[in-house]
Amino acid sequence: MSESILKVENLTKKFKDNIAVNDLSFEINKGEVFGIIGQNGAGKSTLFRCMLNYFTDYSGKILYMNNDMSKIKLKDIAFLPEERSLQEKSTVKEQIKFFSKLNKFKVTDEKIDQMIEYFEVKGKKEDKIKSLSKGNMQKVQLICAMIYEPELLILDEPFSGLDPSNIKLLQRIIIDYKQKGKTIIFSSHNMENIENVSDRLMMLKDGKKVLYGTIKQIRDEFERLDITVETDEDLSFLQEYDYVEKIEKKDYWHIRINDEKKGEQIYRILNEKYGFLSLFSQQPPTLNEIFNMKVKS
Repeated sequence: MSESILKVENLTKKFKDNIAVNDLSFEINKGEVFGIIGQNGAGKSTLFRCMLNYFTDYSGKILYMNNDMSKIKLKDIAFLPEERSLQEKSTVKEQIKFFSKLNKFKVTDEKIDQMIEYFEVKGKKEDKIKSLSKGNMQKVQLICAMIYEPELLILDEPFSGLDPSNIKLLQRIIIDYKQKGKTIIFSSHNMENIENVSDRLMMLKDGKKVLYGTIKQIRDEFERLDITVETDEDLSFLQEYDYVEKIEKKDYWHIRINDEKKGEQIYRILNEKYGFLSLFSQQPPTLNEIFNMKVKS
């Protein structure tokens, strides 16, 4: 059984008449990657700031290893805010040492060099922050948060400003960090980022939890209405059936039905007509499709 590292119980945070987080409860297990998704204004950043005691005027409980968050040592938790906070006139080395000192961690030049290489920063530790590209600034900020290897790492939109190559790099770093037994919580608007690295995820809408679990658990909550078929035959005749809502050909045939049980019937029709099918797959909606459905609901 997994050990819980963080528990949020009936958390509610208001700003005057606006309820930013609404009676929210969930747990995060030690050593897992936990993704939080939601539109702007869903409550993600407010939730993080409550976890870190930036906001204390909330109702409910936030417990870290069964202790109140206010009693947790700085060295145990790191936070990457969505709003970047590097001083452009400082050097890379000065910034890393500054943030390390805030967390009562003494970092050596050798360790800084190792992290710059590990994060593939295009620059040297003596370079001014302002001389770096946006993506490299982002990686330096990540180094500042991760260099002392805290037990819990909270990343607010960490993929923002990164190109596809650096997104893959950060995904690898997150997985490496997890393999050391650390716990990572991160938010993202990009569903692909969530799917590739998260053990479990939660979706917030108007401060409330609307999805929670593993990606498979969440997808399995929805009917399997999407069918993919690989064949050179013309399947457009299936449009004649009243349970087929849409059919189109790209690399494969993509068929949308309105009743999950009709998938077996389509398979029988095609099998009897054409025999062997190299691919017939009936799937629930993708995480991105589920996200869009929940946003609009």
